[in-house]
Amino acid sequence: MKRSMYLCVVLAGCGHAPASGPVAAATPAGRPLTLTYLGVAGWQIEGDGKVILTDPFLSRPADLAQPLVPDAAAIAAHTPARADLVVVGHSHWDHVLDAPSVALRTGAHLIGSAATTRIARATGMTDAQLTTVKGGEDYALDGFSLRVIPSLHAAIGDEWLVRDPVPGTMQLPMPEAGYVEGGTFAYLIRLAGREVVVLDTANFVERELVGLRPDIAIIAPGYREKIHDYTCRLLHALGDPPIVLATHFDETRGPPVDAPASDDLQKFIAEVHHCAPRTRLVIPRHFAAMTL
Repeated sequence: MKRSMYLCVVLAGCGHAPASGPVAAATPAGRPLTLTYLGVAGWQIEGDGKVILTDPFLSRPADLAQPLVPDAAAIAAHTPARADLVVVGHSHWDHVLDAPSVALRTGAHLIGSAATTRIARATGMTDAQLTTVKGGEDYALDGFSLRVIPSLHAAIGDEWLVRDPVPGTMQLPMPEAGYVEGGTFAYLIRLAGREVVVLDTANFVERELVGLRPDIAIIAPGYREKIHDYTCRLLHALGDPPIVLATHFDETRGPPVDAPASDDLQKFIAEVHHCAPRTRLVIPRHFAAMTL
């Protein structure tokens, strides 16, 4: 895996396009965490010898109408040899397709909704390797803890009106249309004396975030214009976190490309600057490890 220590950093106050620069030193509280952007909504989070993967998705299939199959070579190239946990925020194809294969390859336990664990079983995982969550759980694990936060999917098309039903059975492989949302969760990861909140899609339940004060917030900006005052409300609900990492802003198909910030991402940068001037916003590069 590429372990470059460079990424795009935006100090929320510059208002300009991201520029390359060295990663900032670890904050005083707690111990260092290393975070690596896997593309789309995927992250690798490491600290105190533990490895947690969130929504790992590396296959990027070109034709979504055809049955989707994980790309074993891409998974092997960009995931660690071992991991402790894989968590999935919801069960759309670009979040869950690779997660069971990643968990099987790394020996990680997998946590997600009933739809996620149903897909994982169809992939070959056993019940002993899976935990199905409903939201509200707070697990004490070996050397870290995980709180499952009820959340909402971004308002894309008619999804704000109708929640996809969870099919009773699943037969893999299946095309993109077979992958339902299945319920959406955010996660609070407590690791190495630090707290990281992960929201893999641009929506949230404000009351569920009350009292959270993460050191790092991983936030999706896409389709936020359909959510009332999304950026300011979310940042303030989280206590204006010191560091925000943008996620799920790149293309889901084709090779991962580090490109200049899109117009929408530039607007998100400006919103963060306006809403939380002291927050540092990081626009990550693919597979570039950051020590924070």
